[in-house]
Amino acid sequence: MKGKFVSELDIPTSLRHIIGKQILQSIPQVFSSKFKNPCWETKQSLRCLPYFYVAGMPKSGTTDLFSKINSHPDVVHSVKELHWWTRRRFNAGLSWYLNKQSRIVRLLDKKTADAARLVIGEGSASTLWDCNNYKTTKYSNADIFEVVQPNAKVIAIFRNPADRLYSGYKYFGRRKGDSRSPEKFHSYCLTAVNSLTKCLQTYGERQCVYRSESAALGGRIHVGLYNIFVRDWLNVFPHKNLYFLRTDEWMNCTIAFPKIVEFLELGEMSKKQIVSICNTRRMNTLTVAKQIGPMLPKTRALLNEFYRPYMEDLATVLQDPRYTWS
Repeated sequence: MKGKFVSELDIPTSLRHIIGKQILQSIPQVFSSKFKNPCWETKQSLRCLPYFYVAGMPKSGTTDLFSKINSHPDVVHSVKELHWWTRRRFNAGLSWYLNKQSRIVRLLDKKTADAARLVIGEGSASTLWDCNNYKTTKYSNADIFEVVQPNAKVIAIFRNPADRLYSGYKYFGRRKGDSRSPEKFHSYCLTAVNSLTKCLQTYGERQCVYRSESAALGGRIHVGLYNIFVRDWLNVFPHKNLYFLRTDEWMNCTIAFPKIVEFLELGEMSKKQIVSICNTRRMNTLTVAKQIGPMLPKTRALLNEFYRPYMEDLATVLQDPRYTWS
């Protein structure tokens, strides 16, 4: 089934430009009924998109979450950080991205009894929030997905924003090989809070979190304004296809994992299977050698004060007071 394509005339010109003609003319609105995973047939071959996305947030447990979902028998293992929807599609074509789904294509082409239930996922932690390559802040990735793949399952995991920021500071500092410390982190936070506060006074919240200048703020302090991204997705994307949880929830994997399996509409698992998956080593955690000591109390106070109204709004949007991390 080649599928029905969305009419470009129904899409605002500015959004049509962001999505790109190649995507609009290549990805159908209706996928093959032969498979659970979104796939379609061309004259040359079968093509597939991911069925689900672990879309955020960075340094919140996305690697471990994605790894354990990939351990489900219905899920075909895939590469996690492609960042195609947010960054690489501007210099890597659609074929590059579709070729990354080649493993499920090979399995589906075999036409085995299991083919109809198999799905593949994608785990770029930038999908929920990163729109820095767009020349307008009018649209977010939610608007793109609502047009291109409105039936996608999207999962986002959130960590206390102060802890997420410090973890990112340590992690990316390790990559750069520079010397980092709690004192230097405090200095960074003073500068970043001041810069973002000035931006918020001038441009407003959405403009600041999506402006490319914000990405230059070291540990990406703007990424912690989760409520802005969540509101954007809830405003246009089907609510039933969004699943949000907290890092502290995920720590109790044997309770959290079955809920995610149910959300993804994957095959049921036995308690033994769930425990076995949850007991595997946690992925991408900082080792003792990478630690630089705890955050300074004054830094946590500074960040808690800055993030408080955004955490409170997130708790309101999701109707769960635990998202204030009080």
